[in-house]
Amino acid sequence: MPATLSLSNLARDLRLGVRQLYRSPLLAVVAITTLALGIGANTAIFTVAKSVLFDRLSVDRPQDLRVLAWTSGHEQVVPSVWGDVSSTPTGGLISPAFSYTILQQMRAQSGVFQDLVTFKDIAVTATIENQASVVPAELLSGNAFTALGLVPPLGRTFNPAEDNSTTQVAVVSHALYQQLGAPANILGKVISVNGVPITIIGVAPQRFTGLTTGVEAQLFFPITLQPQIIPRPQGTTVSLLNNPESWWAQAVIRLRPNIPEAATQTALDLTFRQGAKATLPASKGLEGLRLALLPGSRGMDNLEGNFVRPSYVLLALSGLVLLLACVNLTNLLLARTATRQREFATRLALGASHAHILRFVLIESLLLAIIGGAAGFGLGYLGQDLIPHLLANQPNAPTISTHFDSQVFLFALALSFAAGILLGIVPAWQATRDTALSDSTRLSTATRSKLVLGRSLVVFQIGLSTVLLVGAGLFTRTLSNLNHIPLGFRADHLLLFRLKPPAARYTGINRALLYRRLEESLAAIPGVRSVSASNIAIIGDGHSGSTFHVTGMPISEHSQRTVQENSVGPDFFPTMGIPLLRGRNFTSLDTTASPLVAIVNEALARKFFPNGSALGSSFTGDSDEIPTPVQIVGIVADTRYADLRDATPPTFYLDYQQYSAGAGRMVIELRTASDPAAILPQVRAVVASVDRDLPLTNLRTMDQQVASTFSSERIFAQLTGAFGFLALILAAIGVYGIMAYNVARRTSEIGIRTALGAQRSQILSMILRESSSLAFFGVVLGIASALALAHFIQSMLYDLTPTDPVTLVTAAALLFLVALFAALGPALRATRIDPTTALRAE
Repeated sequence: MPATLSLSNLARDLRLGVRQLYRSPLLAVVAITTLALGIGANTAIFTVAKSVLFDRLSVDRPQDLRVLAWTSGHEQVVPSVWGDVSSTPTGGLISPAFSYTILQQMRAQSGVFQDLVTFKDIAVTATIENQASVVPAELLSGNAFTALGLVPPLGRTFNPAEDNSTTQVAVVSHALYQQLGAPANILGKVISVNGVPITIIGVAPQRFTGLTTGVEAQLFFPITLQPQIIPRPQGTTVSLLNNPESWWAQAVIRLRPNIPEAATQTALDLTFRQGAKATLPASKGLEGLRLALLPGSRGMDNLEGNFVRPSYVLLALSGLVLLLACVNLTNLLLARTATRQREFATRLALGASHAHILRFVLIESLLLAIIGGAAGFGLGYLGQDLIPHLLANQPNAPTISTHFDSQVFLFALALSFAAGILLGIVPAWQATRDTALSDSTRLSTATRSKLVLGRSLVVFQIGLSTVLLVGAGLFTRTLSNLNHIPLGFRADHLLLFRLKPPAARYTGINRALLYRRLEESLAAIPGVRSVSASNIAIIGDGHSGSTFHVTGMPISEHSQRTVQENSVGPDFFPTMGIPLLRGRNFTSLDTTASPLVAIVNEALARKFFPNGSALGSSFTGDSDEIPTPVQIVGIVADTRYADLRDATPPTFYLDYQQYSAGAGRMVIELRTASDPAAILPQVRAVVASVDRDLPLTNLRTMDQQVASTFSSERIFAQLTGAFGFLALILAAIGVYGIMAYNVARRTSEIGIRTALGAQRSQILSMILRESSSLAFFGVVLGIASALALAHFIQSMLYDLTPTDPVTLVTAAALLFLVALFAALGPALRATRIDPTTALRAE
């Protein structure tokens, strides 16, 4: 019976709550809209953050996977790495790239682990249905799909036998299969991949996009096809499979449940170090080489380093916005509770308990929150791809896939309940206090208590608004600072696009001849002033490192120095507008038959030739890529290289006509006389006339290229700016509400003051002083909170500190002005109070 009664009471309270919302439609619309915006923003950002922070690989038991990586001391003892080498917190080096031979040796230790899967993410030119395009792909060992517990919905996957053959087969991703229209004849279809005919044998499971987080592979190949699909010259061979000195392949292992992870690592570390000592040249840093097992539930995680802190910051900022909205709505509900004192007193007189009043008010706020949460869930669904879409415009940006699943629904539901309780608990508590009062003195005390509570909420509200405004100001100024960084070259009227000729069709000198022919053909287009090509586009196109050793200097001093290199065309520096400071430019006389020459930037000349002897000196680089000494014939001005935030690194430039091995993929740069977009049709026609299978990709202007490198900063500035604007509006509403309530409460007092001779200016000043005091305490609270949280965003700022006085003063002044403006209406209303009317009402 009690349970039935409780459910009956709950149903009755729900009906009454709906009826109360219907009677106050304006309040309901404002509250639901505010909550929908706050919960929707949080849901959309959580969906992205979940992908960055929590989502695992869609494989069997991802928690049992570990990524293999090697660590070393301060010196890089691995001679040639195709992949990332990062710094550790202790100053050492770490990389997931291994030689294929060493991974094969570790695979032989299968007694200490369950499976070892080798992989490498690549980009290939695929011609499918007569359409050529560059697509992300992945090389996989033959046991990959079986070891990961993946069953293809169509066809078959690889098997271990493919590790010992060069069968030209591929598995397509489910997304690519759908893009092709899910053809029934997909199995057995032959496609061209970098000029090599490949037969499709199966379709991968829907959620599997490879072992590299942030890269959605569309094609999967046996790793033994590397020499055919992506031949990379290494000495006398194009194969990386039998070259122990080229470290490029990556691997994950699946742990055995009955063997401790430490024992697995110890056994593999011994095998790894033995293999490294047997294949690497003797080096003093080789004894510091060790094997590490990293968490592998997310595969090779390309998102964690760049997006973890921004994800937490965005979640925190959106959470503050929702908290601010709840505080604002709490003040509205407090005012509404004050108008219902007689209703609550009557309920108590008729036998209702304080618990019933508390429950009734909470149910009303929860109804608002649930309806607002449902609307916010819909807004979050519509906005889930906004941030990934904005990031997609950034060169080499990782792919962030959002999944609107049950976790997102539970998050939105929990947020709705939390918001409902947060905005309803104070009005509910106040309602139970007010209904116990009966005489005017106690009612006056309750009114003063309500006013103090309302003022406290406004101060807290202004404090939150200050934090959001400071964040918006810091990120906006960071964006402005990045926009004004000197580039070192002319970014105007430059058109860029990337070409990657099929390696099987264009090898060695043929690639260089292809690019030279393209340069000459593109230069003939009316409106094109000059054309060049480069292996790496300046700004936002990654980097390419090489060892650097000055000829004649002791090997021990420079053998481990790493600089940046770029293979460029003879007209690269004039096309880019990079000043030549000393020496000469590349010319048509620099051919494969002439001695290798290079041009260096000022940073390299200063570092390696402090006495000014760079011109005429020679150097050597990576032995397998730069086999003979290179003479320095020119010095150019420094330019920003891979990222606007980083200082210009020491860089040398090679002429791709001499250095054909470096002309695999190239970026074509065209300087035009007018708008670069006007010549796009002619550019496409010229490239197609040279080779119809050449995909013209990543087409953009240099201005777009530069702007895209700080797209994440732009997103932060836009989102925090929107949050700050919303915070200002909510703060203004809060100040207006409390001041309007205060003026209404003090009508008789103001009337008496006016009757005794108080001037309108005095009344106006009295009300504005009250709002100023609220703003002052709120701003002080907000500035203190912002300074306490400053270290969380320090690394995300550029040429700016979190204690930037301009930002702090601007935020404080803006909030003061908003508070005064919001209080101006109630203050003017107070000056117009008629003393006779006020006293008669009293």
